Amino acid sequence: MKKILASLLCISLLPAMPVFAEDSASAAAQALLEDVRGTYVELFDVITAPEYDQLWLDNCTAVLGEDMAPAAAEMLKTVCNGDLYGQAAVEAYGDGSNGMQFDCGFINGVARLVFDGNVISGLDENGEEIFSHEYAFTHEASLMDGLMEGYMYETADEDAGEFKYFFLLPDTPATTYHIEFRYGSDEEALTLYNEGDYAYWLAAGILADRDEQMTLDVINLFCEENLAEMAEEGDADVTEIASAEELAAINDNLSGNYVLTADIDLAGIEWTPIGSFVPAGKSGEEQETPSAEYAFTGTFDGNGHSISNLSIDQPEGMAVALFGCIANTSVGNFTLENASVTGTIMAAGAVGYSYCSTVYQVAGKGISVDVNYTEMSAEGMFGGIVGAGMDSLITGCEAEAAITLPDNTANAGIIGGGLEMTSVVNCTAAGTITAGNNCYGLGGISGCGFAAEEFTNCFAHDVVITAGEGSFWIGGITGYAGGYEDESYGMPVTLFTACTTDNVSIDVPEGAEGIGDIVGAGFYSEAAAAAYGAPYDQPTVYVIAGDEAA
Repeated sequence: MKKILASLLCISLLPAMPVFAEDSASAAAQALLEDVRGTYVELFDVITAPEYDQLWLDNCTAVLGEDMAPAAAEMLKTVCNGDLYGQAAVEAYGDGSNGMQFDCGFINGVARLVFDGNVISGLDENGEEIFSHEYAFTHEASLMDGLMEGYMYETADEDAGEFKYFFLLPDTPATTYHIEFRYGSDEEALTLYNEGDYAYWLAAGILADRDEQMTLDVINLFCEENLAEMAEEGDADVTEIASAEELAAINDNLSGNYVLTADIDLAGIEWTPIGSFVPAGKSGEEQETPSAEYAFTGTFDGNGHSISNLSIDQPEGMAVALFGCIANTSVGNFTLENASVTGTIMAAGAVGYSYCSTVYQVAGKGISVDVNYTEMSAEGMFGGIVGAGMDSLITGCEAEAAITLPDNTANAGIIGGGLEMTSVVNCTAAGTITAGNNCYGLGGISGCGFAAEEFTNCFAHDVVITAGEGSFWIGGITGYAGGYEDESYGMPVTLFTACTTDNVSIDVPEGAEGIGDIVGAGFYSEAAAAAYGAPYDQPTVYVIAGDEAA
């Protein structure tokens, strides 16, 4: 399934297309503009809505069986919901051979696109027009070295900017229930797949006035196209785990695919985390990118079973949890009971560091995370389920946890600790966070959500957060969050939707700054502003649904 994750793109919805005859290309390109008339919204926002979860699961169960279905469904739903494109995506994913997420949203502030013959227009979320130009077909073009053929259109309007060119693939609502396209100011860059300003981005849209059947049909098509490849690998490539010894042996093959077939008791075992964090390089993004040689890159489906009595005592350990470091994968569908973890950075119950991955349906009960201070602990990142997350998704998780931090540490939450470009969806938390002096980034759900796209349907209840003198940025849901409205930074504004708290107590000295029922504050650091300039010279922006941006 690792190979599948690397190849699953929104483009997989596209059937093979014959090369167009030269004399018919212009007519076909014009016909396509007629066939796609209508107003479109982002496809994956629609088809990954919670009300369709069962349909995804049913499709996966029919092809892969009940054991593999939950992991496959989560993978399918998230692989095209990336929020990186262009240079930011290139730095994160390289050539894509070790996996990635594809951004299939609309960019440059567009919320809706209107195709009306040769006129294409874009509207923002308030319905205000961003652009409107007339376009003419110029030539056939291809993406991914000819794998997909399409049509390039250009406007003669000199002020078109990032809307000068449109590259449309031949999908239509009548054929594939959706459309796929790119737009931009650089014609050549629009034909590149994993480099340039539009790397790892291919927008996918669905009609705003569609009927329900069209939504169901496009989900079924997406599953059909992608599950076929998964099925080819077959059950022979999945290793069944039924004992503590077999669970530990995953470290001997970190790229394998695994499923639990029994409850596992780790009592009496000093656990070595599955996978470890070794940076891919010494500078830039490579410092945060795990080396595929050492991280867990296979898949793990707990199949609804429990793993109990986890014990890890690594006072100077990095990425300390049941799974130390996972990359470009999915892990989930299990209960973790009675876990005791001690580490110095990126310590948690289930996953120490999640990179470009999905952690799903993990229930943590009786989780204890104790932090030992070392020089590495300043940024901390400690959680009941996930310690640190980079460009990941945490979904359907719940935790009852107690997290204890010494002075001068940061980023702790009962679900996730330090999360960057990592969304949290349908998660519930209860427990305690006890921090010393000069700590920041503490929250009932997460310590932070820097540049996270969304926190949706998260609930913190019966939570007590205690912090000492000089502590700041503490919230009932998250300590600090947000991104930047300028999309070129690749750090989205964070949207909080249906996030609630009940019986959450925040006990801090009088005068503590950045304390909130939902979010403590946006991120702003004078030191970061001085060192890096824009966009860190301004506070991050987040939106709590129904309220103004903060």
